[in-house]
Amino acid sequence: MSQTKVSNTFIDNNFPFRNIIINGDMNVAQRGTSTTGYSSTGYVTCDRIKVYNNGHGGAFTITQTADGPGVFGLTKCFKMACTTADTSTAAGEYVFLATAFETQHLQHLRKGESDAKKLYLSFYAKGDAAVTYVAEVYDNEHDRVQSQTFAVTTDWQRFTFEIPADTNGETFDDDNSAGLSIHWWLHGGSDYTSGTLSGSWANRTNANRAAGIGSVIASTSRTFFLTGVQLELGGVSDFEQVPFDVNLQRCRRYLQRVEAAGSDYGSFGVGNNANATSSTGHQMLSPNMRTVPTLITTGVAANYSIFNSGTGVDACTSVPAINGGGGTSSQVRLEFISSGNLTSGGVSEQISSNNVAAFLMFSAEL
Repeated sequence: MSQTKVSNTFIDNNFPFRNIIINGDMNVAQRGTSTTGYSSTGYVTCDRIKVYNNGHGGAFTITQTADGPGVFGLTKCFKMACTTADTSTAAGEYVFLATAFETQHLQHLRKGESDAKKLYLSFYAKGDAAVTYVAEVYDNEHDRVQSQTFAVTTDWQRFTFEIPADTNGETFDDDNSAGLSIHWWLHGGSDYTSGTLSGSWANRTNANRAAGIGSVIASTSRTFFLTGVQLELGGVSDFEQVPFDVNLQRCRRYLQRVEAAGSDYGSFGVGNNANATSSTGHQMLSPNMRTVPTLITTGVAANYSIFNSGTGVDACTSVPAINGGGGTSSQVRLEFISSGNLTSGGVSEQISSNNVAAFLMFSAEL
């Protein structure tokens, strides 16, 4: 059994899923590998990494990039590249990355109890220049934070932090809600930077959250790369390598992407025609998702059609939707709406069209 010595403590390296982070190696990117001109808030490219933007005039190209440090099998990374700079920083501006965890996955941390455990956060990061940023551990349930600075250079570095035990008596629920989040603060106005960083657990004070940071939107040459993210008990150990299929399955609890087979007239499944305009069918979800999902489409109705055995291909007049009360975490009822040429009571096929490899994405993100 292999062991790694960290701070005079031996860490067992062989038990599975010691890393609380999902997709810390950035290998899974169900939404795609590149987004340009991004200035919104949402999950972009690599699964389980959410980008938060507020108030600034900057924009980014965000990619899953094959430029990892190479150690521990880390070949891919999450990359932000500033394409529109904003050096006039208003008080309420911010940019940060986040990944969040359900409370039911955190019970072993004993947070809030007298025997609460220390945590150890590690990750690899680099940029285009020497810039200081902040890594924040955030207690979503009780609005408490613990933060530390880190300074990137143009070379990959592994940053490691000891997160003190929080014994304040406020324990986590045991359900599918957000318990902890890791935040990487990359830009902030005075509302978030004018105070003093808290190295110990404290109730959130916005002015203290990102004190001392530089800015990822300071110039159009500014970049930030992240991979090898690990959160664990007991000490800092080698990055845990999880097989891709296992990694993907864990990501699918929060997002499932269904591609139509083929670039045109590819099938999503079979539906029943409730009337002349509506084809409804069930989409089974595997594994069960965190909660009842919402549906994300290409946003273009012409990318979807219905094949009716009696009348042929009937174009959709709106994008598909989840119908019938939203479904469950294991299945949803999809409705495709056509122009009115379906055979009521008949069977139809829900398909892609417009020479597009259309998709349906089911999201149950935190």
